[in-house]
Order: sequence, then C-alpha cells, then structure tokens
Amino acid sequence: MRENLNTSAGKSVPLFSANKVELPLFFWYTLYAVPAAAQHWITDAPVLLPGRTRTAIRGRIRITKKRLCLILVFLFAALLPIPLPGRPVYGKYTAQFYDVFDTFVAVTAYAESEEQFNEAYEAARELFLRYHKIYDGYHAWGELGNLYRMNQTAPAEPCRVEREMIDLLLWAKANQPIGRMRVNIALGSVLSIWHSFREEGLRVPAMADLRRAAEHTDFDSIRIDAEKCEVFYTDPECRVDLGAVAKGYTAERAAEVLEKYGLTSYLINAGGNVRCGAAPKDGRKHWGIAIQNPFLSEEWMDVVYTQEMSVVTSGDYQRFYTVDGVRYHHIIDPDTLMPSDHMRQVTVVCRDSALADLLSTALFNLSPEDGWELAAALEGTEAYWVLKDGSVLYTPGMKNMLQSNGASSSD
Repeated sequence: MRENLNTSAGKSVPLFSANKVELPLFFWYTLYAVPAAAQHWITDAPVLLPGRTRTAIRGRIRITKKRLCLILVFLFAALLPIPLPGRPVYGKYTAQFYDVFDTFVAVTAYAESEEQFNEAYEAARELFLRYHKIYDGYHAWGELGNLYRMNQTAPAEPCRVEREMIDLLLWAKANQPIGRMRVNIALGSVLSIWHSFREEGLRVPAMADLRRAAEHTDFDSIRIDAEKCEVFYTDPECRVDLGAVAKGYTAERAAEVLEKYGLTSYLINAGGNVRCGAAPKDGRKHWGIAIQNPFLSEEWMDVVYTQEMSVVTSGDYQRFYTVDGVRYHHIIDPDTLMPSDHMRQVTVVCRDSALADLLSTALFNLSPEDGWELAAALEGTEAYWVLKDGSVLYTPGMKNMLQSNGASSSD
C-alpha cells in the first residue's frame, strides 16, 4: 500500500506561505492599482454613463477610495496566512526508517513546528525499535525478555518477559476468536518448519512433519502470569509466532504515541500496515491509501479514502519461494498446514490496526464466501478481495471508500 500523495521524505510542506518579495507587490496592487483602475474605468466610460452621472460617481469614488482601501485591507488580512491567535499554522512532515520488522516504516503528520514533529516521530520510532526487539522470534537482544528467549526458556520453566509481551499475548488470547481462530499465535511449531524451508528455497516440508508439529499448537498450553510477567508452556514442544499480529499491534501503539505528542492528523505506513489519524490539515477530508496490485507490483488496484482507520493487506506476493513451478508463500492455513490458496490478497479496513492485521490474515485463510460472512458480522469492518483470476469483491461499506466508485479525498 502507499499513501496517495506526492510527498518528499523529511521535508516540510507548509500549508500556507507568503513570499516576502511578492507580498509588497500584492499590497500595492490591492491598495492602489485596483481602486485606480476602477476610477479610470468610470471616468473614461463614454457610453455607459452620462457625463453628469459620471462626474457624480467620480466624486464619490474620490471620497470613498480610502474606505474601499480599508475594506480591501481587512479582506486581505482575513485571508493572510499569519498565525493569528487560535489559528495555528500547520506544516506537513514526513520521515521514515528501515530497521524494524523486516520492512520500512514511514510517518507523515501535520504539526505546528518541525520540532513538534521530530519529537513525536522519534518517540514513535523508539517504540517501533523496542517492540521489534521484543517480538523478534529469531534473535536474542541481550537480557531482554523477548519472543526468542521465551520460546527457548518457557518450554522448560517460567520465563520472565517484558510487559509488552504479556500485553500482546493477552490481546491475542482475547481477539483470536474474532477471526474464527484462522490466526493462532501458538502455531509456531508449524510456521518454524515452513520458515526454514523457505529460507532454503529448495524443497517443501513433508506433510508428516507438519502434522506432528500441529499436535503442539494449543493456545491453552501457554500459561500467562500477568502479575509476575512470566510465561510457561505446559507443552514443551509448543512455540509462539507473532508474525500475524505484531506489526499491526505496534502500529496502533505508535499512533497512540503521536497523539500523546499532540499530532492528530497523521499516517503511519508500516510496510503495508497503514494507520491514519484525523483528516489531513490541508483541506482534504480523507487520506488516500492505495491497494497494491498483486499481479503488477508497481501498480495499484484501487484507492481507499478514509480517516481515523487502519488499512491492512495480506497477500501471497511478498514472501514466497518456488519449487517445481509452484509458489509457496508464508501465510499458512491452520487446517491444511499448507499456504492458503483461496485468493491473491485481501485488504481489511477497521479502526484498530492490530485487529486489522489479525483479520487480514484470518480472511486470507478463509474462502471469500466465508470471509464475506465474517466481515459482514463485524461492526466497523470492511474488506476488499483480489481473487486468483484478478476479479475483485468488496463489502458494501467499502464501496463508498473506493476511488473506482467515485470516492475522493474531498468527499
């Protein structure tokens, strides 16, 4: 996904500006040239006005010229982009980084100053960096109680983890049923096999191995002690994988950080997981977020116009490998234990970025018919499917958001 705007990374784009050279010229034009031209037009109009009427009007113009100038000055002052009390001037700022969750993160926001943006951006970036380390299942980060350490220790004994890990585990426990358990963070034993074979890129795992691993995917075997910040696996072969929820969950927490620093109009793009705040402060009513074309990576299928929502896509075209001409991507169906084969991609729109992340994977693991039924049952949730033949489906509420149906940033 991409935000449908022409922006320059790291540059401020003020919404209002006045050129110091042109401003005096505009004053001269307003205060002198316009009244003088009006007087000249009336004085030299031989046909439209009789001489006596012309003389009378000339006198009135000479008398009221100062008043006219004052009126024009007041009108001009009302339109001037000067920071009058109660009317802050906003600039548009964009910055991005590449060192988290194996993707880029771009933050665009409207702020009263570059200092305000930079302070909020750095706080959001620090949060992304910390959460990336905590939810990393492949690397240890010193003494940090992260996912890697938890998967290494919790099968044998209670493992002390960071509070952010406990929060996400509890969130997943509460929200996985919303997606009809088509997302299960306890599927790590199966997903780790697929990860190894995808890294190798030469073979497909044996179904017997996948089925043996699937016997150890019961979420209830994960014991969470929130008070002590400890986790213990009652099944020694259970493993946790947070790939379906961690990025969206982090984006939602980053949105809270931006708002804490006073930025209400923003867009966070975490490698296709988009979370936007209130409408852009440049007169537009919505942000425009492009849905990528899974068949042509440099093009998009449509544009979603929305505000204060999350737009998250799951597809088969980002992480995959090919064996004997068959594509094997990274989204694994918990029933078949194979890459899901219902569609090319699905996009979910809802308020919470973590839930949108979970639902996009869940809908990808459901048939379009079953996914439609699930999305329709969830208040405030819309979805857009791209099927294998290139055709598209979308929920009724999504229709009014799409550029192809006449939606725009000004609606």
